Amino acid sequence: WFTENPLYDSQGQPVVVPEWSFPGRGRVQRQLNQANTFLKTTERLLSALPLRGRQASWVASVEDRRGQAERALGYVELYGAYAETEAVFEVERLLELFHGLPEEDKREFCFDPNVILWDSYVRDVHLPSVVAHARVRTRPGARVVDSREVRNRRAVLDPARHLAAFDLENTLIASNVVESYAWLASRRMGRGRQVSLVMNLLREAPRLASLDRRDRGDFLRSFYRRYAGAQLGELQADAWDLFNELLCLKAFPEGIRRVRAHRALGHRTLLITGALDVVVEPLRPLFDDIVCAKLGVVDGKLTGELLQLPPTGEARATLVSQYAASHGLRLEESVAYADSASDLPLLEAVGHPVAINPEAKLSAIARRRGWLIEHWSTSTGAGRPWLPLARPLRDGGHDTALPARHHLSIVHSGNDRIEKGVEEA
Repeated sequence: WFTENPLYDSQGQPVVVPEWSFPGRGRVQRQLNQANTFLKTTERLLSALPLRGRQASWVASVEDRRGQAERALGYVELYGAYAETEAVFEVERLLELFHGLPEEDKREFCFDPNVILWDSYVRDVHLPSVVAHARVRTRPGARVVDSREVRNRRAVLDPARHLAAFDLENTLIASNVVESYAWLASRRMGRGRQVSLVMNLLREAPRLASLDRRDRGDFLRSFYRRYAGAQLGELQADAWDLFNELLCLKAFPEGIRRVRAHRALGHRTLLITGALDVVVEPLRPLFDDIVCAKLGVVDGKLTGELLQLPPTGEARATLVSQYAASHGLRLEESVAYADSASDLPLLEAVGHPVAINPEAKLSAIARRRGWLIEHWSTSTGAGRPWLPLARPLRDGGHDTALPARHHLSIVHSGNDRIEKGVEEA
């Protein structure tokens, strides 16, 4: 019947009816248990990998399949007994009741199963009634319905939105605070000392990653102590070249365009990042406001102590709420962009959350909740360094070493050059 009277999907294409078979309950139950065990193991292994973006969607896909297997197993356990039950139903008492009715009632309320043409009833009455009550599409239709992704993106860029809040790392730029430090610290090192710096950072990587996952705030406080003793003026000057030579190359052009699109629509833009204020200074023309990390300064040198720690986790949601209230903006008309499950409070605080290159956990959550998921990538037009190291500079033919572990240079770049780079991005 469904072959002759097809239903149509959201793309206006007829749904192909599969052939059904009915194996025994035990066989189906064994297959579903095996599939469930395999999918759980696969999901656990994939979740342990540092997957992000499209690769992270593998975890979400496996999770969806596991959910389907668990639901199917539940149905088998619930209805399996019914499917295996052999029953013969007698109708003698039903017929006795029917024949005891007056002739007029027999004609009005005919419930004698012998007079029903069951093939005709199922095909011409029952199935059409089920389809009509389900309100499913029974004809191709004049147009194809836009996908959820298209509708979500249209809603995000609606002029009615008020505020667009952005994370930075892996949301707008494929970089992090460790890479920025490595570039700045290696600015006036020779190649030998640069290799030593990289080896030390690689050796510390597991501990740093563990601390970051455990508490982002503690990680930033600990890591930024490495800047103690660095000259603020040198750092400010080098930050512009850091932006030109590393961060610009690692920026997501689609992300930069999205920020500009929000500003063009009159939306207020806010950047929330754990990066240092001097590092994100070249991005300031893109945003109305920036919330970032700021180190103390004594006699022109950084103390390594954070004067301003950017909010993380739940605190980000509180910040956005307070920011919106102070500017007369509504959160339900606001947008937030982030890549990590740790930013879930921020995404949940606004009416239009967007997951950018999400890690596995956030990818699964975003899929279940119907959020917009976008995959942004860096430009393929320019080469990028394998390691986040600055090109060595020479001062009088020898390396210039700054106090402690810090080797920061004084290389001045004009603001117009940086702004031009942002505009081109």
